[in-house]
Amino acid sequence: MSIHSRPILNGPNMPRNYIFLLLMTLLFGFGSCSKDDIAPLLQDKYEPTVTAADSTGLDFFMDLNARALQSGERGEWKILNGMVMDTFVYFEDNTNPFTRFKGLPGEEYTLEWKRWDRDGKVTAVTSKVKIPELVIEIKDYTPSTFQTIRTLSVDTKYRGIWSFEGVYAQLSSRYIDGHAEPTENKPVIELHGYANTAYTAIFKYTYAGKVYEVRKSIKTGNYTEDEGLYLLQLSREDSRVVTNNAGNIIELNLQASAIAWIFAEDKKYPSLSAFKKLRKLVLGGSSLALIAPIISDNYFDLEELSMDAMGYSTVFPESFGNLTKLKTLLFSPRNSASPYNEVLLPKSFGNLKSLESFNVLHSGYVNFNGTLGKLSSLKVLNTSITSITEDIGDLKNLQHIELYSRSSAFPQRFSECKSLVFARLTFDAAAGGNVVMSPKIGDLKKLETLEITTNTLYGLPESFASLSSLKSLTISGTGLQSIPENFGELHNLESVTLYGNYAKIPDSFGKLSKLTSLFMAGRAEILPESFGNLSALTYFNASYSSLKSLPNSIGKLKKLREINLQSSKIESLPASFADLDALQILNLGTTQLKTFPVAIIPLKMITTITLHNTNTGDIPDDISKMKTGVVFNFYNIPNLTLDHLKYILSISKGKVFSTSFGYFFSPNT
Repeated sequence: MSIHSRPILNGPNMPRNYIFLLLMTLLFGFGSCSKDDIAPLLQDKYEPTVTAADSTGLDFFMDLNARALQSGERGEWKILNGMVMDTFVYFEDNTNPFTRFKGLPGEEYTLEWKRWDRDGKVTAVTSKVKIPELVIEIKDYTPSTFQTIRTLSVDTKYRGIWSFEGVYAQLSSRYIDGHAEPTENKPVIELHGYANTAYTAIFKYTYAGKVYEVRKSIKTGNYTEDEGLYLLQLSREDSRVVTNNAGNIIELNLQASAIAWIFAEDKKYPSLSAFKKLRKLVLGGSSLALIAPIISDNYFDLEELSMDAMGYSTVFPESFGNLTKLKTLLFSPRNSASPYNEVLLPKSFGNLKSLESFNVLHSGYVNFNGTLGKLSSLKVLNTSITSITEDIGDLKNLQHIELYSRSSAFPQRFSECKSLVFARLTFDAAAGGNVVMSPKIGDLKKLETLEITTNTLYGLPESFASLSSLKSLTISGTGLQSIPENFGELHNLESVTLYGNYAKIPDSFGKLSKLTSLFMAGRAEILPESFGNLSALTYFNASYSSLKSLPNSIGKLKKLREINLQSSKIESLPASFADLDALQILNLGTTQLKTFPVAIIPLKMITTITLHNTNTGDIPDDISKMKTGVVFNFYNIPNLTLDHLKYILSISKGKVFSTSFGYFFSPNT
């Protein structure tokens, strides 16, 4: 055998005697051990042990960890020491070594784990468990742009009660869970505090008969515009909000807003007072029920206030005079107030030195309470008024006035409103006394439009003709008894409407060379020959007047396009009527015409002729010479027969006849 050769002990070449020797050695070795030295390879019994309890992450629950039970064993948890309260302290499964234990916050418990092995032997171990203290934190989730509306919250699993030290506006809930309960019971609330006020928020939570209280100190700042927008359900990006370069809100458009009612609840929503730089506020058609004092108590830069069709109250707050920069005021209630309602303006209203436009409509009668003359910047005055007072003469800038007066008083100082351009005055028909125009009315050199409605204005002063800028004049009512002889001096008149009971049209009337439209009534039976000098006249209406004839000069009115003499006393037309080359529409219905007015036959531009309720059925053959396309209204003509009408149709071309017999048309050929 070489030096490197050795027998392989576990190989097939191992000698038999070597194997035998090895087995004997092993048997001898085992035989030398005592009985007690022999241990099983697998244990079947364990002593009970308990490791430290672990927090579960749930309030007041701890995970218990005892040694696992073996086959045939049982165990049980038991409280040896510590406060016990039904439903608040318990084991989820007191036979499970790995169960959860719930205790009272802050309490320490001694727990025993007792085990019965399969032989009935009882062993026990104990464990001390400390339940963590109950910790509640009040968190402030208030946006950085809010200072008085504060959002406070506790963990939503704690359902307690909020209270506050300090007077506040209101509390509202910021937690929606479907439960109808007081706001104070919600875990997330919104405190609407007053500006620059210290508060202490207190949250009390009751658990297992013990009250836990947590406090948080709060100091509010000033009201902010963002808080106000939040209350109005708006944002700075909304098209209804306008800001200036400095970021201040200068315009709010709350037209038809359903949330605008909160302006009347300023005690609950004080943050609305933050709009200190507001210049324009539109509340028309909104849900606001009244003229809210918060506006005049805070919005001192306001220049335009629109409250059209808003609310039902017509009371202006005493502080309204604070709006010293206000230029435009528009107000009317949603439904018209009783005509007997009186709107008594506060004395402070006289402070509105910047007010230029006053429009208070459908509210009843406004009583300016001695403040009218103090509105020195006023340019537009449009309202119903208890009486037009003398101090109106102090309104040197007044340009446009529309007044419905409950009184017939016409102030003498009205003529001092030297800037007046438009005046529409209506006097209540039930007012006692006569309307007597100021004798110096002619001083209104800028007045272009004058409209007066009353039954008790009987005359016009001599100075009336001095209204050198007057373009449009309307006097409605039955009272006017005379027209001044110098009426024709109103050289700029373009439109005249004169109702009344006057018996004469003065000769000077013909001087109104710019007159284009004339509506007249009264008892005058004739027009002066100067009437033909109204060279610019295009429309003439004397319906229901007492006119019996027209002057021969009428044919000179080459621009006259329409004449309405319906229900007048006209008996005939002068021959010169045929010279009205521009006349298109002629109404002679219900007049005193006895025969067909042949002067209309030559009219070159005529398109419509109304002769109903007249004795003009003797239509002459010469009608065939009239231009084609003329429409005749011939209803209720007593001396017109169907046969004669058919004859006229047979000789006429391009004529239309609307008659009591029906509608007839003669073709052009």
